Amino acid sequence: GLIQESSIFQSDNKFLRRLAYVESKDGNDPATYRDRYYGGIWQVDEVAFQGTKNLIAHSELTTKYAQIRSAFGFDWNSVQWTDLRKPLYSALAARLFFSNLATTIPFGIEEQAKHWNSSYRPTQTNKTIAAFVQDVKELERSQSKWLDKTRCHCFGNHFV
Repeated sequence: GLIQESSIFQSDNKFLRRLAYVESKDGNDPATYRDRYYGGIWQVDEVAFQGTKNLIAHSELTTKYAQIRSAFGFDWNSVQWTDLRKPLYSALAARLFFSNLATTIPFGIEEQAKHWNSSYRPTQTNKTIAAFVQDVKELERSQSKWLDKTRCHCFGNHFV
């Protein structure tokens, strides 16, 4: 997507895409846009969002802010938690949150589930590591079915 193409962040190994599905079914979960909660599709809690503003603890954010301004044309300093209802802002907040951690985003689904559980939802009891894995497998099955239906074959200059 746009964020990955911007080269602001290292590869996330499909984690951001998976996270949107696990957290809110890509915004289709009825609780995504509940009253007085502004975390958006990536369900970025207010405390996590505030961490994306903590330049004292995370001085490298200054560089990322400049890159965001260059790539997307707005100043992250002016973004409020209520703005995260916009998917781009919610996604950037999630990526900034994870970039503040001392660890890199792992590759495998199980490892990503553990990373999500320990850093993003450490006190959540209704979503487990197993539920994360199950959701991601569901997402990838549905994407695979879509690709099978839309795949084209090229014969010379003609697409079929």
